[in-house]
Order: sequence, then C-alpha cells, then structure tokens
Amino acid sequence: MDFKSLKNKAKALKNKAVDAGKDALEYSSSKLASSGFTLKNTTDLEAFIQKSLNSQVIDSKTWIEKKFKKRVIVIFTDTKTQFFSQMLYLFPVLSAKAYSQNVSIRLADVRMKDLQEESYQITWVSTLVVFENTEILKVIHGEENIQKVVKSLSLDINTTIDTL
Repeated sequence: MDFKSLKNKAKALKNKAVDAGKDALEYSSSKLASSGFTLKNTTDLEAFIQKSLNSQVIDSKTWIEKKFKKRVIVIFTDTKTQFFSQMLYLFPVLSAKAYSQNVSIRLADVRMKDLQEESYQITWVSTLVVFENTEILKVIHGEENIQKVVKSLSLDINTTIDTL
C-alpha cells in the first residue's frame, strides 16, 4: 500500500465521520425541537402565557393575603434558522437560570399558524417576550440581545433582561 492510497482512505474516513457528526446533530436538534421546549401552536402558546397569572395565598396564621408575581418568557424564532439550533443547545442554560428565579421559559415558532405578531410585538425574526400577569412586560428584539441573556454570568435572569 502506497502513501497516496493511504491518504485517500484517510480522507474518505474523515468525510464519513464528518457526515455522521452532522447527521447526529440534525437528529438531536430535531428531537429537541419536537420536545416540550417548543410551543408548536397558538393554543399551547396561550396556555403557557396563562401560567403568568399572579397568584394569591392567605396565610392561615396571620390571615394576611400574599401575592406572588409570576413571569413566563417566550422566545419567538424561526425553526429553520441556525439561531434556533443554537438556542436549542443553549436552552438548558436558560432553563436553569429561569428555574432559579421561578420563571418558565419556552421557544416558539414565529411561523406558527394564526400567530398575530402585532399582539406580541414581534417585529424581528427572533424576539424574546416576557409576560407577567398575562401582560407583556418586556420585549427584546434581535439574536445578539437574546444571546446576551444566555451568556450573562449572572443567574438572575430578571435583572439581566431588565438591563437590556
């Protein structure tokens, strides 16, 4: 076996490994996209926004009413973009930040049927919308700004969103 044939076999093996890696990434991102991380229709979106309703509890000892503010975050993006794939892999980090602040977070397809972009203030392809008590509290447009929320070292997602 000469050096040229050995080199060709190594290139073929490398190309096969690269293709297998791409297939694995596509498979895993499609599974993550079809999981509970993403909202697929407007019914699921509205049900998720209803989780942002503030709750009230009356203390049984003092009979004082306590109100708890709740927030939910929805990231609207196109599922066919590279940004969506990146968000799927960064979503566990965002989920951990949100969970530490008692906030729920989901991704939503911006091209879902019957979605009214105006009512959610969606002007760009990628938009982060924060809901509190089923009302829009804050809107962040653009992939760079959304990635700042993810890449921030602070676990306080509310403060990070408020500073943008």
